[in-house]
Amino acid sequence: MPKCPNCTAHMQEPNKEWEFGLFKVKMYKCTKCGNQFREHFRENTLKFVLSAHNGGLGKIRVIKETLDRHKTYQ
Repeated sequence: MPKCPNCTAHMQEPNKEWEFGLFKVKMYKCTKCGNQFREHFRENTLKFVLSAHNGGLGKIRVIKETLDRHKTYQ
């Protein structure tokens, strides 16, 4: 279950999913703070998260907790 990188609220389903080159992208919009973020997967592994908080999409470091969360829900 993905969490908003801005306010850590849990998201249910992605608003949109698509293929982008080698990546499968899942886009979410937080219902609590309104932040929009995208998770990029390659071969079912989360590689990075882009978040729109603070005025633009910027790369967010993938931490062990995030990787463990995605292994649990796949």
